[in-house]
This record gives sequence, C-alpha cells and structure tokens, in this order.
Amino acid sequence: MPLVPERLSSRLPGRARDPLVMNSLYLTATTVVTSLLGYVFWTVAARMYPASAIGEAGAGVSAMAFASLLGALGGSMAVLAELPGKRRPREWSATITAPLVFTSATSAVTALATVAVLATTGHSAFLYRDGWWVAAFVVGVVATTASQVLESVWVAEHQAVWFLGSSTVFAVVKLGIVALPVFAVFGAVGILSAWSGVLAATVLGCVLVLIRRYGYRPRLTGFSRQVWSMRESLAGNYVISVGDQATLYAIPVIVALEVSPEAAGWFYVAWKIGGFYAVFASAVGTSTFAEGSRHPHRALPLALAGLKLVFPLIVLGAAVTIFAGRLVLDVFGAQYAAHAYTLLVLLSLGAVPDAVVTIYRGVLRVHKRYRTAAGICWAISISRLALTVPALAWWGIAGAGWAWLATQTAGAIWCALDLAVHRDAVNDTAAIDTAVTNTALTETLSKGDS
Repeated sequence: MPLVPERLSSRLPGRARDPLVMNSLYLTATTVVTSLLGYVFWTVAARMYPASAIGEAGAGVSAMAFASLLGALGGSMAVLAELPGKRRPREWSATITAPLVFTSATSAVTALATVAVLATTGHSAFLYRDGWWVAAFVVGVVATTASQVLESVWVAEHQAVWFLGSSTVFAVVKLGIVALPVFAVFGAVGILSAWSGVLAATVLGCVLVLIRRYGYRPRLTGFSRQVWSMRESLAGNYVISVGDQATLYAIPVIVALEVSPEAAGWFYVAWKIGGFYAVFASAVGTSTFAEGSRHPHRALPLALAGLKLVFPLIVLGAAVTIFAGRLVLDVFGAQYAAHAYTLLVLLSLGAVPDAVVTIYRGVLRVHKRYRTAAGICWAISISRLALTVPALAWWGIAGAGWAWLATQTAGAIWCALDLAVHRDAVNDTAAIDTAVTNTALTETLSKGDS
C-alpha cells in the first residue's frame, strides 16, 4: 500500500472521524472557498472588462468544461469505484495512471473537435480561430479532466484536504493574474488564459505531491490492460456523468449563441452564484459513492444521512438569495441586478430537488445500477434542453431558470419513486454484502489461528 501519512481525521472526535463526514466537509469547504474567491474573481473581472468580454469568457469556460466532460470518459468516477480496492503499491499507481493518461489524451482530442465546431457558429466564433484562445482552450480542457481525476484520488484516500488546498491555490493565483491592469487589454482571451494556465500548474503540483508524499509511481507498463479492466466502470460512469453535467456547460453556451454576449454575461454571473448551493449535495453525493464503494451496504443510510445534513443549508441559502439576491448582484453592476435576479432565485430554489437527484445518484452508482442512473440524468438533460431554448425566447435569461427548476423537480420525483420500488432490493443487496464481508473476515481469522 502507498505510504499514506496519518489521517487528519484521526485527530478529530466522534462522528467527525467518519470518512463520509470528513470528505464531505473538505469538499464543501473547497466549494465555499473557491466559490467565494470565484465571486471575487468575476466581480473584479466585471469591473475591469466589458459585459461582452465576461459573456465570451464565461461561455469559453463553460465550453471548456463541457469538452472535458465529453472527453473524460468517466475517469474520475472510475477512480472512486476502483481505487479503494487497490492496496498493492503497483496496482494503486496503475489505477491512477491509466485514467489520468487515457482521459487526458481523449480530452485533448475532444477539445480540438469542440474548437472546430465553435469556430463556425455563434457570436463568439472569431475567438475559436485565434491561436492564443485555442491554445488556452485545449490546455484548460486537459487540465480540467486531470484535476477531476486527482480530486477522486484524494477523496478515495480520505485526503480531500489536499483538494481543498490545491483548489484554493488555483482560485487565488488566477484572481491575482486577472486583476492585473495590464492583463485587461487581452479581454476575454486574457481571462481564459489565466484560468487555463493556473489550472495546469495546479495539476502538475498535485501530481508531484502524489509522487513525493504518497509513493505514486506513474508507469505506463500494462497501461492498455489496466484501461480494459476498468472498462465497465469507465463506460457506466461516463454515460451518467455526461447526462448529468451536459446542460451545466451547454446552457451558458446556448445563451451566448441564442441571446447575446452581453446577456450571457448577466446570465453567467447568476449561473455561478445560483449553483453555489448545489455543491453541498455534490460533496455528499461524491462521498457517498466513495464510501459506498468500500462498504456497499452503507450506501443508502449514508445517502439519507447526508441529505438530512445538507437540506437545511440549501433551504437557508435559497432564503438568503430571495431576500438579498439583488444586493449580491448589484456588486457586479446595476444591470446584473436588473436582469439576473429572477434567474438567480429560480436556480437557488432548484438546488432543493437537485440535492435529491445528486445524492441518490451516488447510491445507484454504488449498486452498479448504471442504466437507471443514466436514464434519470439523460431524461432531465434532454427535457431541460428542449425547454430552455423556447423559454429563452419567452422570458429571456430567466427562462433557463424555469427550465432548470421544472426538470430538477421532475427528476427528484423520479428518484423518490425508484427508491420506493427498489428499496427491498437495496436492503437485500446490503444483507448479501454484509454476509460476504463477515464470511471473508471469518476465513481470514481462521487462517490466522491456524
């Protein structure tokens, strides 16, 4: 097993030592810190750049994340599923190297394909024919994919504190760069370049930490065999991830193409702020999947406990947004408050049903019900895209918020019905998993006695 230092969680009392709680706390803290710094980042950018540049850069970042999603092939979730069972150093390193290298390569291809498509259509097509923009875009896509794989490594090893540290460094440094007055002359290209360059440097730093502190050895020996052995986990989680996240990145691009770069700027700020509350559920869902991969019989109880933990936070956040949303948006400028408040409220309300879908999806992943999880995610995404385009024409950028709230609510109802139908099957699986674990433990003790 790799040389892993003493768990930071071992110094904390009681329930705080639970890996689910620790991972969730660190992931939530990561989101809080990076979201606040991201709020400052876009505030500074909004004050230094015109709204059109904010819209172009925001759409570029979303397109970058979307290209990464398509090229990542479920690598980060495959690491969460496979790494907990790898205790030998060579297997442990190979389980990291295979998805890291494979998905970085596929993401580079996807990035180039995305550039080719976006260079031919929309208000911002000219950017995708600019050499600096293309270079920053490709580097950013690959770095985004690699950072997600490394995030899963930290979570799987109960060391999400490292993800908190690397994400904070990324947020602080990119803020420092974009705030330089001399950088403002580059417009949207400057914002995207700062984003991609700092992220790539952060990924490199994380790999060095794995090598020096955790005994990671990046070897390509047996690379194809390792990728093949992970094919089921890669494929299943890839289909789920694409269905779940596609609209997160596609909708800002659609707004920029269908409305205007200026409206996309208003939209993107509300989109980022409104998505803040959903990250609490995302942290719990990821932790549920990580811990459930070790102990499948605990997946559902962990998910229900996690939902109780984050639900009050999400409701409180939505209430704050309703009463103080205009003040928050006014920091970016009067136009943001005037045009994006309704959208922000709708997105915040949508975080409640989103929590149900996100956390329950972790349970489905653990029990390898990939088809059901993918069906829920794709149904939500397809219906959301179908509703968003006409809703933008009817209600402006607020239409995307109405489509988001409606589809997330329908998805939460679907999850509740699925649990009601399959709860007995989940409990039976839990009983089997517990029996198998007890049998294996008994055999191990028997061998030790002999």
